[in-house]
Amino acid sequence: MLLSIQQPRSASHVRHWHGLLICFMALASPVTWALDSDRQQPLEINADSAELNEGEGFSVYSGNVVITQGSMKIEASTIRITFDDNGIQTMLASEEEEGELAYMRQQAEPTEDGKISLMEAWGKSIDYQVTKEYLTLLGSAKLIQRGNQFSGNEILFDVLKDNVKASGGEDKRVKMIFLPQSN
Repeated sequence: MLLSIQQPRSASHVRHWHGLLICFMALASPVTWALDSDRQQPLEINADSAELNEGEGFSVYSGNVVITQGSMKIEASTIRITFDDNGIQTMLASEEEEGELAYMRQQAEPTEDGKISLMEAWGKSIDYQVTKEYLTLLGSAKLIQRGNQFSGNEILFDVLKDNVKASGGEDKRVKMIFLPQSN
């Protein structure tokens, strides 16, 4: 896992973050992020309006949009979906209302001890690259995975590579909260 922090100040600062990263890797394995069965479920979309352009391979849903597929749920004021002959490629959820954030959640595969957890994500925009299993959260971004929390201006979550990158943006910092291993 890689977690980018802007300009570490000292070697002890780097060792501190390295210890937290080891702790996080032991706690959460994003590779088991989504239920495999979710992809076999129907995709349901509810919105105030919709535009479908099959020739160009996109659709746009506006006004209180809610998308569900199995345990996955995405909510935003606008969601743009791109697709091709292989199916849905991307879902871009964005929130135009001041102070509001797009939201996504999905249940993870149960752990070896049977525990079930929920991944939750917020941002002014959430770009979910479905086939690449890559999530980009922009603007007041927050990610909760197995209870551990990341927040900043931008969060990049590469599920297949087990990689999270976060940045705070201009003069802002990244915040992370890690749960003890016993949770």
